[in-house]
This record gives sequence, C-alpha cells and structure tokens, in this order.
Amino acid sequence: MKIKFIVLIFSFCFVFTSFSQKVLTLNALFTEQDAAVVPQAEGLWLLKDFDMTVSIDKAGDNFYFLKYESKKKQSIFEAIFLKINDDYFMDLRGIMPDSLGDDDYRNSFIQGHTLYKVQFAHDMLKLSELNYAWFYDYVMNRKLPLKYQWTDNGILLTMTTGELNAFFSLNKDESGIFENFSGLTKNNSTTGTSKNLNNPISNNKITENIPQTCFPEFPFNDGWLGGDGDVSVSLNKTQTLFIFSDSWVGNKNQHSRLEPGIGMVSNTVAVETCMPNGKAAVHYFWNNMHTENPQPIFKSYTNRYKYWVGDAFMYNACLYVLLNKVARKQAVKPGEIFTFSLPGFTLAKVTNPSDLPVQWQIELTPLPDFVNPFMGIRSHAIQGKFIYFFVSPNDDCPQFLVRKNLDSLADPEKPFEYYALNKIWKTGINAADMDTVINGFRANTVNYHPDIKQWVMVSDIKFLDNKIKIRTSSLLTGPWSQEKIIYECPEVTPGTTSYSKSNFCYLSRECIQNYDTKTHTMLITYDINNSSFSEINSNPKIYTPKVITVSLKNYGSR
Repeated sequence: MKIKFIVLIFSFCFVFTSFSQKVLTLNALFTEQDAAVVPQAEGLWLLKDFDMTVSIDKAGDNFYFLKYESKKKQSIFEAIFLKINDDYFMDLRGIMPDSLGDDDYRNSFIQGHTLYKVQFAHDMLKLSELNYAWFYDYVMNRKLPLKYQWTDNGILLTMTTGELNAFFSLNKDESGIFENFSGLTKNNSTTGTSKNLNNPISNNKITENIPQTCFPEFPFNDGWLGGDGDVSVSLNKTQTLFIFSDSWVGNKNQHSRLEPGIGMVSNTVAVETCMPNGKAAVHYFWNNMHTENPQPIFKSYTNRYKYWVGDAFMYNACLYVLLNKVARKQAVKPGEIFTFSLPGFTLAKVTNPSDLPVQWQIELTPLPDFVNPFMGIRSHAIQGKFIYFFVSPNDDCPQFLVRKNLDSLADPEKPFEYYALNKIWKTGINAADMDTVINGFRANTVNYHPDIKQWVMVSDIKFLDNKIKIRTSSLLTGPWSQEKIIYECPEVTPGTTSYSKSNFCYLSRECIQNYDTKTHTMLITYDINNSSFSEINSNPKIYTPKVITVSLKNYGSR
C-alpha cells in the first residue's frame, strides 16, 4: 500500500533569504476568466542589483513561464497576470518537474502561490510582494478577521479564490500592504516582432468540408487503442483528420489494452486516407509516441487542466480546433463517475495542418467569454463571413447563438456578437438579453445540406439514454423543428447482443464530408464508454468510435 504524505511546497520570491518572513496563499488569485494576456510582460528582463536575468514567455493560452537563474540553478514558475480594479497582479507558482518521483509522489505535494502587484512603465517591470508585517499587524494588533495559518515563520492565507480577489480589491491600496519593490529592465536586444495570428497563409479560404469517398474505420494500430470525441475535418479530396479526446495508447506493435505499457493521453489525431479500392488507410499520432511519457497533440502546458476536443473546422487553409479545458473536480462524491470540471475554452489555430500532426505549429487563444456552466460552447456553424456558436448555460436548457467574423476569430480584442431578444445582433455577450433559439439538449454538429436546403442539427445522447436525435431548420436562428429520433444505440438497448448495463453512449456527430447528396444519407459517429475499467480493457468494441448511416428521406427530408 502506498502512503501519501501531504507537504506544502511554495513558490519562491525574487528577493529572499532562507528564513525570510513571507505571505503566501493556498489558493490562486485568479480564475480562468480572470487570467489576462499581457504582451508587454514578454521578453528577457534584467534585475541589475542581483545580477539576475528573468525571462517571461507565453506558454499556454493565457499564462506564462517565468524563469530565472540564481547560483547556477534555474527556477521555473507558472505566471498568471490579472487585473483587480485596473491594477495588475501576478500569481506565481513553482513548476514541479515530471522527472521528480512518480505520480503518487508528485501528487503528495500541495503547491502554494506568491502574489505580486505589477506595474508597467516603458521598459520597466515593477514588482512588489506582500508585506508580512502588514498582515501580522492586521490579525494580531488590529484583530481583523482573516483566514490564515502560520507556517514556520510565514503566514499562509487560506481564503478561496473569490475571497482573495475580494480582499485585495478592498485593501490593495492600503499603505504598507506591499513591500520590497523590485524593478526589472527589459533587454530590448532580445525582443522580436510579434506574429500576427490573423495573417492568412493562403488565399484558399476553405470553409466547407471536402467530400470523401471512403467509410471511416478506427482499427487498433500504431499503438492507438481507442479514443472518444472523434471530431472530423476533411483536408483535401482524399484525406480526413479525426481528432480524439482521451485516448488509450501503447507500444508500436500493441493491439490490445490487456498488454502491459498502456497509458492515456488527453487527445490524439488520426489521418484517414481514402484509397483507390474504397478502403481507408488510417495512421494515428500523438507526441512522444511509443515512449514511457506519451503526450497529447494539443498540450495545455500546465497541470491545472488538460484539453479535450470540442469542435474543429478549416478556414484560410488553417485548422481551428475548439478545446475544452478539463480540470479536476472538487468535492467528488464517493464512487462518482464524472470526476472532472470544465473551467473554460481555448481556440487552437494550426497553421500547417497538412504536415504530420506531431509537426503542427499550434497557437492558443483564450475564450474568456465562455465557461461552463454559465455559457458553454456546444457546436459551430459557418455561414458567409461568420462562424456561429450554439451556446447554453447547461446541457439541457435554452440554447443561444453567438457569432464572430472569421477573419478576426483569433483576435481576442475583437468581441463576439449575440442574437438578442429583439431578433438583431448585438456586440458582446449578455446572457440576459439572448434570444432562445432552441429549448433542449445540447447540439454536437450543425451542418447545412444544400440538396435539401436545410440545416441539420445532431443532438448529443443523454446519459444512459439510447437515442440519437436531429432537428432541422432553413435558418440558423430558427424556427427549428422538434427533435426526431433517427437511431437507437444497441449498446445501451436491453435485449441486443452488444448491450451492457454499464455502457453509456455519447457525442453523436455528423461527418458532413461523408454525406451522400444523391441518397440524402448522413454518416454519424458516436462513442461508447463503460463505468467498469475491466469491461473497457477486455472489450475492444467499447471506447472505439461507432459509425452508422442514416437516410434523411426517412425523416421528412427530400
């Protein structure tokens, strides 16, 4: 039996001694929606009084890696900037290397946070840390309430993120709350020109899926042993990308989940090529393939969350992938199956999608306007110069529409628009003024079918239900038809040979590139999971995408 010890490990400060009195926080000062992209912080900085260099480089979608060297040892931190009442703050947390022990060992450490007040002035970055004397006076002499614990000769603030934010909003301007001003000077010789994420790399503005002629297959090869999510986008006349979320992976020649060496990564990619004989050749990709440390294609660069794949499309010869941030859920009930939370969304832009996925150049942009459960993105549709997202506060409730010009999609400074109660488009995101386009369960795909002049929405499968449903409309804004049942999944239908009471199906999606316009036949994938790991490992038909065809002729379309 493994015994886990809980130890506190804290982020260190720029100016410190081994026995200095510090103020640290148990929880972060920010939420995913608070985290700010601050280009002026990027670069190499000089701390002249200590003969030290500090580098700040953008890492994920909305945070940075801060590195400095002291006494020939490099320290690496995760740095998140945020604003509280127009003042910048920096939340700093040390990064524990993956090479340190195993997962059980690393998970036994609870990491703390160091907070700074930040000012930018020309080529200066000014940092001020929390003043231990001020907090000591606050609780010991002034007798004011504060959630904290003493730790050695420092103080650990134990307030929640919301409480911390409210506390500093109220007290940040008090005299003496910050001290040890440190001024860093930018080394301008190292700064380069920022890349414009919106420059098209081609005049070929692909906004539609290119028809494919072969039937998708998902065999176990290349060490890929199953996955879910299965978002698809066609690259050219013969190739389709399938992008999966959590995927089982193993050794190069492994074909079973029961063999040793299996692991899971949060996303993988398959390149499916249609062959002249009508068959499909499939090759799978993830980073660090066939090693002891496999990594996903879309990395989050933090252990705060990982990425699942929510949607994808092509535009301007670039691949755009909507990523769901997936974090550990707090207060998990004993035996609970879904032990994750979804704190936000990121848009990934791949500028070279025709290259091997392990060679993709990926740029990450935060989408702070959207967060579950308040405003989650469900599916996209493209019409004219706009991309539309169906959004909703929860899975089974009113769905709204937002949109953005495709040419400014990767620019976080350009706002979204929403379809308002008065049936016009307005700038920004205002849930209280959004018109309900649909009442019902979340949508996974929304595609236009020009042969029937209808938009077709494929809804997700409700937990423990067996029904795949569609809606149709001539306009994205509606009115949309009532749901029509088009398929019942045998894996969750009692009496069928593939049924198991532990199975559940989800994520039904149309592969529009495989739509047959002559017969009006849709191709749909969906996923099967199981609450028993032993059943998943022993049954290769579980946790492997299922492919079905459905004729729209049978459901009132012609």
